Amino acid sequence: MTIDQTVSWIAWSLLLTSVVLLVFAVRRIVGAGRLRYYLLRREQTAGGWRLALVAVVVGLAAVVVFTLGRPAAYVVFPPTPSITPSPTASLTPTITDTPTITVTPSISATPSVTPTATASPTPQLPDLLLLALQETVTPRPEAILSPILFATRLNVTNLAIAPSESFENPIETLYGAFTYDGLDDGVRWTALWYLEGRVVCSEGEDWTGGTGGYGYTECTPERGWLPGEYEVQIFLGTTWKISGRFTITGDPPTPTPSRTP
Repeated sequence: MTIDQTVSWIAWSLLLTSVVLLVFAVRRIVGAGRLRYYLLRREQTAGGWRLALVAVVVGLAAVVVFTLGRPAAYVVFPPTPSITPSPTASLTPTITDTPTITVTPSISATPSVTPTATASPTPQLPDLLLLALQETVTPRPEAILSPILFATRLNVTNLAIAPSESFENPIETLYGAFTYDGLDDGVRWTALWYLEGRVVCSEGEDWTGGTGGYGYTECTPERGWLPGEYEVQIFLGTTWKISGRFTITGDPPTPTPSRTP
């Protein structure tokens, strides 16, 4: 606590004490008027005035501390002067020679072949599915699907439980959960599960989930989940809407051969 804080604390304490004593003095003088006996009333009144006098003295002490406390404290405890940092001399930059003539190369090398960026192709439905597709309801352009979350389990509302982008065998079934909005019942939707360009699972049917909510696609490959990177593509009609990727590590379990009778 600094000297200024100590002086302020003492002054406010004296002022608060003066107010409390004055309140008690007033209550004592007022209460003396209700006494029936003269001697007791006079003694009580005198005590109240003495208490009021003490309150006034304490209040004057608070005023004195407020006005003269800091100078008196600095006389008893002189402040220690702080060291003023002196500016250090700064170095004067020296003049450096600047070349006046810059040699400009006359011939600039021009590349003979300009690389062109290749555009990533938009996913398309396989030809066999296009031939078999018969649209009865045209999907709306504003129909949207959220990014696909992959998991081994779903809850009762079709939300993915502990979704991940990497899974380790043994695995039986994987789910691709998503949210949707702007769909209509009867729209043909297709989900294709790829492993290195080869379809391992496919779903295709008329939509029956309503306009918006939570949906999913699932896959259980016949040969098990081979290690590699998988991609899931979802289409509404013939229009691609969303894709998702995940990775499988570890070899699938070997099926146990059944005995032949």
